[in-house]
Amino acid sequence: MSKPNWYMWLQTCSRDPSSPAKIQKGSLGMLTGQDFRALAAVAACWELYASSDSDGQRAALAAVSSLLPGMQTKCLFFARELIAFAMNWEDRDHLWMLVTTREIEEA
Repeated sequence: MSKPNWYMWLQTCSRDPSSPAKIQKGSLGMLTGQDFRALAAVAACWELYASSDSDGQRAALAAVSSLLPGMQTKCLFFARELIAFAMNWEDRDHLWMLVTTREIEEA
C-alpha cells in the first residue's frame, strides 16, 4: 500500500535541512497505527479548512481539536506541521493556537 501524499510530504520535509518544518530525519518512525490514522484525519481537516467558508473552517478546527487527544503527545507536532501541507508555513502558529486552546467559536 502506498503512503498518502501528506505522509510523503512529511518525509520530504524531514530530509530537507532547509525546510521550515521541525521534523527530524527518522522521526516518522515514532508514529503508531493510531497516530497515523489520526494524522490522516487531521490532514483531511486542514484541507477542508483551506477550501471552506467560515462554517466549514470552524468545523475543521473543531475536528482537529477533537482528534489531537487520540495521538501520543510526542507526535502532536506532526499535526501542526501538516498545516503547511494544506496551506502556508505562516498559518501554523495561528491555527495551532486555535486547535490547542479550543477558541474555535471566536475564530
